[in-house]
Amino acid sequence: MYLKCYPTYDLQGLLFGLDRTRVCRWVKILLPVLEMTLGRECVLPARQIRSAEEFFRAFPGVKDVFIDGTERPVQKPKNLRRRKKMYSGKKRQTTRKGLIMTDETRQIGFIPMSKNGRRHDKRLLDKVDIIRHIPPEVTIWADTGFQGIDKQHPNTQIPKKGTRKRPLSPEQKQENKIISGIRIIAKRLNFDYII
Repeated sequence: MYLKCYPTYDLQGLLFGLDRTRVCRWVKILLPVLEMTLGRECVLPARQIRSAEEFFRAFPGVKDVFIDGTERPVQKPKNLRRRKKMYSGKKRQTTRKGLIMTDETRQIGFIPMSKNGRRHDKRLLDKVDIIRHIPPEVTIWADTGFQGIDKQHPNTQIPKKGTRKRPLSPEQKQENKIISGIRIIAKRLNFDYII
């Protein structure tokens, strides 16, 4: 529970009927035991990736990376300027927006800090500047909210977008279905607890 929800020691003490100092001691005692049993370090995903080495440390032996944006509703701020910045027209409420990057095993390796809900997914991705650190042999799977990422990374899979003047052909629609079927891996994750 501590690693998944990351509650405060006060909350954990309340839930388990312990004092907060006792909870802190148990976490420090049991966390190394859990890591030794699992055979890996139990830490939160990276907030920044500044090089290809850091990327491969977060995603060891990865061939595919799935990028998606998520929005989490928050309480409306009393300040009207802050409320306007946090308002998401897509969700029609005040939200915090975040990005998530996973691999084919559904391991979350990268989550930048969440921002106001008004920002666009692609703009958030450009701000964290991670695309240039992803090697060309790794395939990036993204949705149509990340249009233009294919110009930054040569190995990108994004569904095609149709227009009124140029609707999608049946082959393009079939290709979009295949891409969506593969991308659903990233969508099935519930990552509201991390943001």
